[in-house]
Amino acid sequence: MSLEGGNTCTECGILAEDTALYFGGDTVRQAVTQDLDLRGAKFLQYWGRIGSENNMTTCHRPTCRKEGVLLDYSIDGGISWILLHEMDYQKYISVRHDYILLPEHALTNTTRLRWWQPFVISNGFVVSGSDRAQWALDDILVGGLAPYAHGDSLYFNGCQIRQAITKPLDLTRASKIMFVLQIGSISQTESCNTNLSDPNTVDKAVLLQYSVNNGITWQVIAQHQPKDFIQAQRVSYNVPLEARMKGVLLRWWQPRHNGTGRDQWALDHVEVVLTRKQNYMMNFSRQHGLRHFYNRRRRSLRRYP
Repeated sequence: MSLEGGNTCTECGILAEDTALYFGGDTVRQAVTQDLDLRGAKFLQYWGRIGSENNMTTCHRPTCRKEGVLLDYSIDGGISWILLHEMDYQKYISVRHDYILLPEHALTNTTRLRWWQPFVISNGFVVSGSDRAQWALDDILVGGLAPYAHGDSLYFNGCQIRQAITKPLDLTRASKIMFVLQIGSISQTESCNTNLSDPNTVDKAVLLQYSVNNGITWQVIAQHQPKDFIQAQRVSYNVPLEARMKGVLLRWWQPRHNGTGRDQWALDHVEVVLTRKQNYMMNFSRQHGLRHFYNRRRRSLRRYP
């Protein structure tokens, strides 16, 4: 993301957690993403704030509409922009969460997003506007991507253990874990099915766990029931405070299933988001440090030595 007139700090307070993207420059104030592949995306969400109720010096209260912030999108490399949402100056003096459904027109593989605050141009130059209310953004997320949008997914089908375990991770500055998961399918194909009418279906859940002692014991972060993941879903969880340390293992594990050809599931697009607006992607189809129990060619489980 490209920033102008902005930096990472807490001058407008804490929006979601830790620092936020803060904009208080004298001239242009904007955040522009790189071109994103939004095919299959459904929504955009983030936390925003314009000024503050207590009128802080570094985040003072806005007084007119020109101090609002506009969210636009472009599908032609930034040549033209289309308004998606206006952050009204009267409604954002306290922290506000926006959940915006993306229009079909924006669902391309070359869509960029822009948050910007209007400014005045005089004689070809941007007029200084330090009197404008400062603003901040945090925890920006595009959701609703299908798990197969980025190449192969991890696919689990077999008669023995079904799990994926990361290598030891440094989660000291981690804030969230996000991934896409599907269990079975609506079409109930031979290669991807689950029996939702089975009274024991709840036992076929996929658990997300963490371990701080190299796998001796595991703690549950979340469990995912087949009925809720019959279609691919992207989910996000806060990293527990107890897991914010070095040497942490993450595990996706299905304790029970009915064997080969039943209760299959797929995992993709796993992301650990760091608190300082950095993140690293772990594509589980290609991550060398991942210990998983599956074979992509045969789509059956086996244990790596």
